[in-house]
Amino acid sequence: MKYLSFSTALFLLVLFSFSSCNESGDINDINWIIGEWKGTDVNDLVFHEVWENDGKNSYTGSGATVTPDGDTIFKETLKINMIEGTPYYVAFIPKQKGPVFFKMIKGDAHAAVFTNLDHDFPQRISYTLQNNNKIEVNVEGLVKGNPKTEHLIYERVLPTALPSGRIENSNPTKTDSLPKEIKINL
Repeated sequence: MKYLSFSTALFLLVLFSFSSCNESGDINDINWIIGEWKGTDVNDLVFHEVWENDGKNSYTGSGATVTPDGDTIFKETLKINMIEGTPYYVAFIPKQKGPVFFKMIKGDAHAAVFTNLDHDFPQRISYTLQNNNKIEVNVEGLVKGNPKTEHLIYERVLPTALPSGRIENSNPTKTDSLPKEIKINL
């Protein structure tokens, strides 16, 4: 008979205790996830997610992992939506036979936690809002019986702002040379 190591048993206990919580909350409580997010791991891989609200009780997203050379090595389409009255994180991964479903076990103004204990890896995905422009993401589970956690910090990609100074036209057109009226005959 095989015995679980203490760390594996402890990891499973924590994972199961979070899975048994019924604090799923309202799917609209996690609207802070909307936006474009980027993070870099210790290997200089860039992780990129974009989330949009596509209606009441539903978010659509996409995720990608890009090498320092600019090659995309992983892509997925994501959704967070209601299924039979329960919020789910749904990942559509190209090499999977179908979507992977993660039930939301916690969702509020600062965190969203999703689990699927039957999935190989990950079994748990959590997003924690650090501030309006930073999210901590943890992807956790067991790989060959050993606990594994991938930890990322995403920062919000802010829209490019226009220059704050006055923009001068370097080639101004004389106003008297512009047509006064344009007539179109149909």
